Amino acid sequence: MTPAEQQTLAAALREGETPLWTGTGGAAAPPRQTGLLSRLFRKADSAALTSMLYAITPKRVLALPVQGGEVQEWFLMLGLVQAVNERPDGGGDIVFDFEEVNGSKVPRGLIGISDVAQVRNLLNDAIDAAYQASPWSV
Repeated sequence: MTPAEQQTLAAALREGETPLWTGTGGAAAPPRQTGLLSRLFRKADSAALTSMLYAITPKRVLALPVQGGEVQEWFLMLGLVQAVNERPDGGGDIVFDFEEVNGSKVPRGLIGISDVAQVRNLLNDAIDAAYQASPWSV
């Protein structure tokens, strides 16, 4: 991790919280406003990818935009993972939910990460551990 990424992560962690895993990827960013000619000819600007720093802790998952922006977090719980999309190269996405951006459903979660199977297994173990530690588990 770069010093800037380390600072971003440190600012997002709670006191005593330690990451089990950190990684980078790209999350879909809302389409940017296009120039006048593009708007006149109704050309859609393709969605860009925003560099993201991801962290899994014993209680939550964080998605931190590298260039600043809104931090997203999900608490570890059963049913968190909605889909796992693995590419032939081993990278992919772990989708937690979707948000609507300009009329399109955009996945949110660990998007564009490498070694998605390893991260999925670590995340499943972390969810199981969080569930077992819960006072509501039987």
